[in-house]
Amino acid sequence: MVTAVLLASVVVLAVVIGSARSMAAAAELPNIIFVLTDDQFPGTENLMPALKNNIINNGVEFTNMTSTFPLCCPARATILRGQYAHNTHIYGNSLPLGGWEKFRDQGLQDSTIATWLHDAGYQTGLFGKYLNDYTAPGIPPGWDRWYAWNGPKDGWTAINDQGTQKTLIRRAADRGVSNAALKFLGDRLGGPAPVFVSVNFGAEHFPYYHDQADTEMFEDVGVPRDPSFNEADVSDKPTYVSGLPQLTEEEVAQMDQDYANGLLSLMRVDRFIASASDLLRSKGEMGNTYFVFYTDNGDHFGQHRLRHGKLQPYEEDVNFPLIVRGPGIPQGLSNDELVGNHDIAPTLARMGGASIPAFVDGRSFLSLAQNPSTPWPRTAILSERETNLDPPNRWDMLRIQGSNYTRYEDQQKEYYDLRLDPYQIHNALGASDTAYAPPDAATQDYYEKRLDALYACAEQSCRTAENAPLLPTGIVP
Repeated sequence: MVTAVLLASVVVLAVVIGSARSMAAAAELPNIIFVLTDDQFPGTENLMPALKNNIINNGVEFTNMTSTFPLCCPARATILRGQYAHNTHIYGNSLPLGGWEKFRDQGLQDSTIATWLHDAGYQTGLFGKYLNDYTAPGIPPGWDRWYAWNGPKDGWTAINDQGTQKTLIRRAADRGVSNAALKFLGDRLGGPAPVFVSVNFGAEHFPYYHDQADTEMFEDVGVPRDPSFNEADVSDKPTYVSGLPQLTEEEVAQMDQDYANGLLSLMRVDRFIASASDLLRSKGEMGNTYFVFYTDNGDHFGQHRLRHGKLQPYEEDVNFPLIVRGPGIPQGLSNDELVGNHDIAPTLARMGGASIPAFVDGRSFLSLAQNPSTPWPRTAILSERETNLDPPNRWDMLRIQGSNYTRYEDQQKEYYDLRLDPYQIHNALGASDTAYAPPDAATQDYYEKRLDALYACAEQSCRTAENAPLLPTGIVP
């Protein structure tokens, strides 16, 4: 009897010690705050003072960040899972191409960055937009705190607040996201386990809801008038663009107003960043917290004569910078290595010491953020669009350092040397302007083969395909 009691005591003591060690190890892990906006125009991040002062100036900005599928639901699925869209099979915002129901039915939400970090000891929370057409009463795996917008494709109508359905007031939705996330952080920071939050705002998506106090801001601000805005000559572009008329004065005026209203809506996001930063400092947690800022995809406001939208293989839609600050990350640097939104999940996992599943296509860029001299063998990245209802239908874009090559399913092609032509005015494969020489036939053939390899890749083969030399000869075009 005595022996049995002693043995039981030893077992209990071992469990207690093991639990204490696990809690101590978890307490040493950094907090992670991931802020995601919706359809943010590149460059507007520089008009957010709290973001600039707290994050950009104190971290690293990845300027060659690529959205691998510039549409809400496919992009968010990629962010959650670290996979290209051709591996999640989420190609649209609603059934049959995509949406939350397709994501769930494929079992994809059973293994996401939330489950990985939860298993690593994190307290997890999602606030705001999850996936398009999300209409479930329950809570997806991995999330401890759940405050997700809920509703059909014609608009968000409710909030799933920890499994309870509540009415959503659209005009105040982003303010509610901010308040709920700050409450969770205030309650959990400094506790026995680290915190991971994904704070997903509706800004700067239409209808651009904003606080009344901000109304007079940006009164004289309009869409930047770079050379691509209402482009003078689009004859070198694919037919769906070359057939567009120039924007009228009325259309330009409306875009300017929408752009300014979008900036107003981003001020709620900026206030959250200010409040979260103040909260972290007050609790002594700022130095032990990774802060990551991104958007689901960029969008365009009149560039190349395109009306406001997304889903195009142009810089405004695919190249919004990712910004990160945190332990070991130098201050105020930019990095132009090729990274993509399929890298976000494995990077967040690496920040939190979580295991990265074999199905992940992307790779962690944490070491690159901490040390810009870290070898980065990737030479190309894929952005893609599957068939949809609006033109163009399918396209694949090979983004390489300094240029990109796009092919459409109707065999039209575009090539831009971004070093000479950053605004993508001169399609070297569609114009007679010899100042922008097209790649020769052998190089084009090589680009086609690389696109084929990337489009067929999965898991490790994606990283292998991304790391291939730019040309068989090793010469950069």
